[in-house]
Amino acid sequence: MTGRSIIENEPVFIIHQRPYSETSQILNLFSRNHGRVDVIAKGSKRPKSKFRSFMQPFMPFRSFMQPFMPLNASWSGRSQLKTLRNIEAAQHHKSLIQADDFLFALYMNELILHFLSNADPYPDLFEIYHDALRQFSLSNQHEPLLRMFEIKLLEEIGYAINFETEALSSKSININEYYRYEPEQGFHLLSQDSQIKKYSGVHIKNIKEMDFSEDDTLIAAKKLTRETIQFHLDGKELMTKKMYKSIKRDR
Repeated sequence: MTGRSIIENEPVFIIHQRPYSETSQILNLFSRNHGRVDVIAKGSKRPKSKFRSFMQPFMPFRSFMQPFMPLNASWSGRSQLKTLRNIEAAQHHKSLIQADDFLFALYMNELILHFLSNADPYPDLFEIYHDALRQFSLSNQHEPLLRMFEIKLLEEIGYAINFETEALSSKSININEYYRYEPEQGFHLLSQDSQIKKYSGVHIKNIKEMDFSEDDTLIAAKKLTRETIQFHLDGKELMTKKMYKSIKRDR
């Protein structure tokens, strides 16, 4: 029988949370060294829970359990659902994002929930996620950050896009050619007279190098990651996509 594991002071972000009982919650955490971890926070909804802390004198209790806030968490347990022992703000008790960035950050959280396996470590993806949250408030250029996160996530879960060679071939991608893309195969060379000019070799090269300085490359990258992610969602629509469509309709 596997022994009871105890993890102390692990850097985490809360990806999702839901009620478990009248007084407790289940949290889906994204941790630096242990990947996705599901924990039960017993008694977290009680007013005097140990998972709450005074921010300043005369202020009401504030919960540490907020999304997009760098946290350190400790947990234990043998089963997949661990028991949260402690959680506290890593620095300031403050979200890294502003209200305008919420949908972008929520989109990354939803991809993590859908695609990452429990207890598999993704330290590089964790750092890209953390950096994206930091950068959102410093710039309005969110799209390059999202594309880097999507491409790295696909690589980490075994769905890496092959930017090096043509599909079903060892022939290198040519910057002077055009290609069509199939998620399970890769880039297929198009004939010179083809009317389908979906991805240029230049765009593919730039995306591989994470060079999104040209608007055309950024547009191509978004189409590419959208195709791949949608394929692996198997027809399921993300909640954030529905929210985005709803916001656009209301404007």
